[in-house]
Amino acid sequence: MKEEQSATDRNIAGNFMEEIITIEKKEKKKKAPFIAGIVILIFAVIGIVSVINGVVSLFSPEKDSNEEYKEYSQYLTWVVGVDPAPFSDILNADKDALRNIAICSLLEDEVTTSKYEVTEKGLHVPAKDVEQKYYSMFGTESPIIHANVVGYGYEFIYDVAREIYYVPITGVSPAFSVRIEAVKRTGGLVELRVGYVGASSVEVMPDGTLKAAQPDKYADITLKETEKGFNLISVMTVTEGEHQ
Repeated sequence: MKEEQSATDRNIAGNFMEEIITIEKKEKKKKAPFIAGIVILIFAVIGIVSVINGVVSLFSPEKDSNEEYKEYSQYLTWVVGVDPAPFSDILNADKDALRNIAICSLLEDEVTTSKYEVTEKGLHVPAKDVEQKYYSMFGTESPIIHANVVGYGYEFIYDVAREIYYVPITGVSPAFSVRIEAVKRTGGLVELRVGYVGASSVEVMPDGTLKAAQPDKYADITLKETEKGFNLISVMTVTEGEHQ
């Protein structure tokens, strides 16, 4: 009788475990489309940046089609998009804004971000990758300080214990797009007159044509050329009277 009872108990336990495994598989199947949806949403929003910049370029000076100008515009996408307070030296820049720029710039790297974990909390961005992007853009003179980031309609939560940032599944979009107006080179420095084109400046007319995108404001941005690209040096506001 004991042997029969043991066999019965084993069968019940086996059936119970099979049910648990079946439930777990179903849960994973449910989560799969959700995770895929988040990834698609994140990269769809990043794609919006390219679309807006493309529209802005339609009404930019012909020189903007130059590969060198495109390189400047690409680097400045989130410098202009985040729109930090003016500063004459990177040491005086708002570190929260610099960290924001670094994270948003990192998100455009689909090869790197496609490997990140995605959960209901959002995209898990490792702090070490943010640091690497930060120092590649701003140099090592202004050390990064890890903390939460608050932007225009979004927030990146920093998990101190896990050393990761949670990027919201709602996505991130820039406040302004880049329009290069003029370039001046002095030694290893590049001084750029940059137009900030707001999303509201890009309008579709009743006949379906696009309204010329004019900058909402201007800034003089100085970059230092490096072996791997550029380092941001300063961002100075240009008044209406200064821009012609």
